[in-house]
Amino acid sequence: MTNDYFVNILIAKGVVSEWEGVTSMKKAMRWNRIVAVLVAIVLAVTMIPTVTVQAKGEVWIHPGNGWHYLDGTDIKVHIENGVMRVSGTGALPDYDYWSVDERPWAKANIQHLFVDDTVTALGSYAFYNISTLKYIYMSTKTFIRDTTTFEKIAYKPVFRLIGSEETTEMIGTIPYTSYDSIKKQAQVNYNGACYILDTQKQAKAFQESTVPTIPNVFWAKDTKAPWNSLEDNANGNEYLYTVCKLAAVNPDLTVAVTGMRRYQGMACYQAFAAFIEDYTFATAYQINVSKGKDIITATDTELQYTLTIPAEFRAPGRTFRLLAIGYGVVHIYDDLDSVNETITFATSTPTTAYALVYK
Repeated sequence: MTNDYFVNILIAKGVVSEWEGVTSMKKAMRWNRIVAVLVAIVLAVTMIPTVTVQAKGEVWIHPGNGWHYLDGTDIKVHIENGVMRVSGTGALPDYDYWSVDERPWAKANIQHLFVDDTVTALGSYAFYNISTLKYIYMSTKTFIRDTTTFEKIAYKPVFRLIGSEETTEMIGTIPYTSYDSIKKQAQVNYNGACYILDTQKQAKAFQESTVPTIPNVFWAKDTKAPWNSLEDNANGNEYLYTVCKLAAVNPDLTVAVTGMRRYQGMACYQAFAAFIEDYTFATAYQINVSKGKDIITATDTELQYTLTIPAEFRAPGRTFRLLAIGYGVVHIYDDLDSVNETITFATSTPTTAYALVYK
């Protein structure tokens, strides 16, 4: 197995014979840009009539031969023989549930998606319900706007993530990266997806960036799944285990706590940024408290909980607090213990998203 996995598939299918000998995404996308220039020249010379379609405030120009241009931008899409290529500089626009049929590729039988590393983001609902889409080839520099971007695509899709560079957007003082957005997508693991990265070290770090770990993460030269049998070679912890527990002082021992280190949505980070003050953002969590099968959003009295601080954030003299999303408010919890490895906090509204911050 090599980095040319998807290119080899296309050559074997006879989809793009011009790609014979292509050995990297950069070469493929460079070829794509050359084709775009040639097509533009041909259009200018022959005056081929174009079709213009406006959807959700966006204007797509369709000159034919599988090409679609987003008017006023450098974004262009080419669709042919089950392969969609997105190129240019900028973002593929957001859609919503009611406008997905207005996407130029909505009815296309797309199996392979190639995204140029100059494409900054793939918008909400961009590929929602494209049930044939199985192979996605994209850079770690490109944002996935939210979990709807690739919701309801093919069963067990394969994401080939190229490179290790990140693009950063600042939400107040909190840096949010393209890699964060991809990990948020991966932790949900819609349709049993798997992720392939360039190196073994990179794959390990990607997999262990959340708790529970992201399942089905491999590196490009791995001899195991998905190219043999994902069922036989699946990896990662698909069960829940906790980094948070009830503190020993609590009288109610029937309460179960599940604390997961997870990436949150943009709205959460915006709320955290508004209340972070002079602290530095460390990481985010989802903590669920339950009795039996019932999730507890509020308790009659405050209970104390203890959360383990990840080793990479511990330092002598460092102080921590938690920010928690409430109903229209953000709760701030200071550390009640003096242990360097943990933070203990008291709350009557435990089940929600949290940010660990420090100074």
